[in-house]
Amino acid sequence: MKKYLKFLAYAIKEQRTYKINFITSIFVMLFNDSCFIVIFLIFLWYFTNTGLTLWNFLILFSASCFWYWLTHWLLYNISGLPDIIETGKMDYYLSFPTNPLSFLLTTKFDITNVWDMVFGLICLCIYAFIYSNEAAGIVIIKWLLLLILSWIAVTWIYIMIWSLSFRIQKWSKVADLFNSMFTSFSQYPPEIYEHNKIVYIFMCILLYPWFILPYKILLENNWIAPWMILITLSFLTLFLWIFVFQRWLKRYSSWNLVHQM
Repeated sequence: MKKYLKFLAYAIKEQRTYKINFITSIFVMLFNDSCFIVIFLIFLWYFTNTGLTLWNFLILFSASCFWYWLTHWLLYNISGLPDIIETGKMDYYLSFPTNPLSFLLTTKFDITNVWDMVFGLICLCIYAFIYSNEAAGIVIIKWLLLLILSWIAVTWIYIMIWSLSFRIQKWSKVADLFNSMFTSFSQYPPEIYEHNKIVYIFMCILLYPWFILPYKILLENNWIAPWMILITLSFLTLFLWIFVFQRWLKRYSSWNLVHQM
């Protein structure tokens, strides 16, 4: 933990060195998140018979912001894992006497993405204090627990998909497509897809334990079966993504060996 905090402190100092770039990145991030709210309002204005309101979007958007913050700020290397594998950069992480996965995930940060967390908190507070029928404190605590559990599952799906680069050359192109689909579809409530059974089944396969299940738990206030399913999936996937990465790591071809040949 001490090493992780040192890496984090160093990353903050490093990225604050270029102040103009740092401040600009923050404003761009805030503007980007604000544009999503505008898009949601346009959707609700254009499709008036959906039965949805802004708070349906705010719930999922707060989850997406938190997930994006965790995976792109605290575990920044997740998004670049295919490139690290394909370009031989994995050699660096394998050269240290420590677990390569934990070292890979905890040594690079993007501080500007912290504003996704701030924006996610704003969305969550708007829902908790204005739209929700429950006490705001209960809603926030419940949603934070749901986010932590779903984030574990999100980390699993990303590491699993990204680790296919150990087996398939140039998999990063497909991985980028998956990332775009995953991020885009997670912004919209599942009620939008329910009318088309084929699309809804596909969305459930892609998003169920990561976004749809937490969304349903928060709205339906069911404290037994859905919670048990989410907890089981989260901890099961926690062990799975560690196992998959370690297993597929054996197929990694060191670029040092290639250069020597």
